[in-house]
Amino acid sequence: MEFEKSEILAQLNRIISDKAFSRSKINVRLLTFLVTSTLEEKELKETTIGIEFFGTKYDPIKLDNKVRVYVYHLRKKLEAYYKEADVNEIQFQIKKGQYKVQFSKHQLVKSKPNRFYFFGRIILVASILAAIIIFSFQKTANVFWKSLMQNDFKTTVIFGDYFTIEGPTLTSKKGIIRDYEINSETELETYLEKNPEKSGQLSSSAHHYFNWMAPYISKDITEFWGKYNYDFDIIQISEWNVAQLEKANLVYFGQSKSMGVLKNILVENFPQFSYQSQKLLYTDTKTKKTKVYNDVVTQNDKIIDYTVVAKVSIPSGNELRFFLSDQDCGAISALQYFTQKDSVNAFYKRHQLDKNQDFIALFKVTGWKRKSYDMEFVLLDKK
Repeated sequence: MEFEKSEILAQLNRIISDKAFSRSKINVRLLTFLVTSTLEEKELKETTIGIEFFGTKYDPIKLDNKVRVYVYHLRKKLEAYYKEADVNEIQFQIKKGQYKVQFSKHQLVKSKPNRFYFFGRIILVASILAAIIIFSFQKTANVFWKSLMQNDFKTTVIFGDYFTIEGPTLTSKKGIIRDYEINSETELETYLEKNPEKSGQLSSSAHHYFNWMAPYISKDITEFWGKYNYDFDIIQISEWNVAQLEKANLVYFGQSKSMGVLKNILVENFPQFSYQSQKLLYTDTKTKKTKVYNDVVTQNDKIIDYTVVAKVSIPSGNELRFFLSDQDCGAISALQYFTQKDSVNAFYKRHQLDKNQDFIALFKVTGWKRKSYDMEFVLLDKK
């Protein structure tokens, strides 16, 4: 090794003491873990890091992007740190697709003044000012996300996972069953009370699962917030409980039937909507007439998915965002729409929305499975 272990640990202490890192405990802990594991020549794989670093909060069987998300942000933090470094230091680098830390000498190139020195200084200052203006423009989140990203709360992305049941199947005495009408332990208990003959056969399973929306959403939301170096957590709804409601901003992606307690919050804020499997009911607040919006999946896999996007502020000061989609494609399309500054600005202007105003919007997303989709605005209600 080119450097002594003591030198590397001293550099580690210098980095984690820097203000860019000290404000984020997770970055401090993760960098320390990766550096010490590298020095100890441990094998650093995603699953190994997940189990050893996150412990019980990491599930290697279920879709779990914690490791990739946090290492991505850590990589960006290191890049930012070395851009500001003003002395020759040992450079820590985590290459894309890897978790082992590489150590090299960070060299600063200092140019000598020449006869164009003062002219060059003027150009440099002008360039810096222009860069600051451009950087500030690029790093300003769109109005849909801005207040959430700038408040004092951390943010948790929640995916709606599917509740499953253990019981007899067609080919086995015991297997995993998915029933669309039973989406929680409470609903299973209610079913067993009405059907006591099944009480010895059915029980809740620990093996929940995600649909194909989750990896697409994880990738898009990570890339979006990565541009702003914005940290966030990812969990599944079965891991979340109402005690966490006032402790963090929440962004939910999934089906309405998988929302649990979060559905009560959404209904309390916007009671004109009610949610059923593959179906939305909307009661006009003025005419009191109710209209039904049914999702459709045809035999040739064409999909019509009615998708809800909502912005909700709660009294504790943190904020919620909802992306509800029973067919998956709706949430994916809606997230792409609401992470584009031009489309969001046009949306707010068209509907005369105040930047801090809560709202609920309904969209119709049409297309074919895993192909391109069209998103059409249907209606919007403001608070």
